Amino acid sequence: MKKRIISVLLVGLLAVGLIACQKNSKKEPENVNNEESSEEDFIYNIAACLSEDNDYNRNLLKGFEDCVGDYVGADHIKVTVYTTSEDMASDDVVKKALATSPDMIFTAGKATLTSATTATEAIPIVATGIVDFKGTLRITSLDGKSWDKTTGRNVTGVSSKPSIVDQVSLMIESTKDLQTVGILFSPEDTDAIYQNEIFESYLDQAGIPWKEYLIPASDSAIGGAEDQNSTALTPSKYTAYSAKTGIDDTVITLGDDSILGLNSPSSTRVAEQSAFWTGGKTTSGRTLADEAEIAEEEELEEPEESESEEEPTLESRIQDACDECSVIYIPFGSILTDQMDVIGSITTESQVVVVAGDTTIADNALVTLFTDPYSLGYQAGKKAVRVFNGDDIATIKISNGDSDDDVKLYNGDIAEKYGIEFPKSFSELKDFLSTYEYGSSTTRHSESEEE
Repeated sequence: MKKRIISVLLVGLLAVGLIACQKNSKKEPENVNNEESSEEDFIYNIAACLSEDNDYNRNLLKGFEDCVGDYVGADHIKVTVYTTSEDMASDDVVKKALATSPDMIFTAGKATLTSATTATEAIPIVATGIVDFKGTLRITSLDGKSWDKTTGRNVTGVSSKPSIVDQVSLMIESTKDLQTVGILFSPEDTDAIYQNEIFESYLDQAGIPWKEYLIPASDSAIGGAEDQNSTALTPSKYTAYSAKTGIDDTVITLGDDSILGLNSPSSTRVAEQSAFWTGGKTTSGRTLADEAEIAEEEELEEPEESESEEEPTLESRIQDACDECSVIYIPFGSILTDQMDVIGSITTESQVVVVAGDTTIADNALVTLFTDPYSLGYQAGKKAVRVFNGDDIATIKISNGDSDDDVKLYNGDIAEKYGIEFPKSFSELKDFLSTYEYGSSTTRHSESEEE
């Protein structure tokens, strides 16, 4: 009898348990649905901090904003834009943005990224408009290991550095008689130096001689880059980053002053040349080394008029480069932009090919590659969506733009002067830029893709 009662009780308990389990199994998705429905009015507050108010940064932001809106719904994001100006430095811009307690910070350009990473380690930062993330964030590789493209902190993003190998290919394709390459740089422009060194590595692999030419930046250009770059012997700046040797944090102190960067070997940059540089391009059957030797002999025969040497001018430096090189390379985002009218006038007169890193200086160059900043911003937006979906931002890799979308451009006016015709794989600079719609080549996400 007792056994029968116990059996009945056990059956009853099991039945109750099964009913409870069934209720729980139905309740869990209901809770998810209820949570989702209760969050239909959620809004992500994003603070967009632009290092400069220009078309490039605005298109980066437009691509980013469209992407996040495509994935989470335009009604679920609120983007507030903060831009640096003469009256508001990048630190002030970021401070103002943080006062609103945003869910995420988007930065365009080095100045605002640097300020944002200094100001917060908690709020996720998605950045673009950055040439060299590793150098900007002072990421060091341990034990000689290559960087895995993650920052290990609250930052991810998309680099605006164009494909350097594609630029080398563009140069080879555009130059009839490629003998030597001149590479322009300013010591203050660490982003340019970084790109130059990558470019030089490819030239070394191809066996093409190259030589650097130091071109002093204008006072206005230095002022604009002051908050962004390491500079020679400037105690307030970090050490410069080298694409070849990495960050040099070894500091040779001056007295008791051990400020990072002061007297560091990598903080000062002198002009270099390839190991197989032989003295310049061949002209009329002899090299410039031969001509220099002849000129030196003639100079010895003439009495010296003055012992003091005049400081080389911009014109003389560029003319030297044109005399020695068949191509001149100027990287993306160069701070020599405001001197390009002078540089372009001399290179065009000398019929020397100029490969420009971006369309900003393309009016004074023969060829350049165009990368749509909207596309870069859209790719950055995808990383923001991953963060909102719960991915750890510290493990989301920094990526580059899709070089397959780049467009090869040539300057029709300069090409005509040089007597060069370009194939259909190139587009004429002015025709292209006057008709191109930013974002038109970007494949956007749609809800139908999820079904």
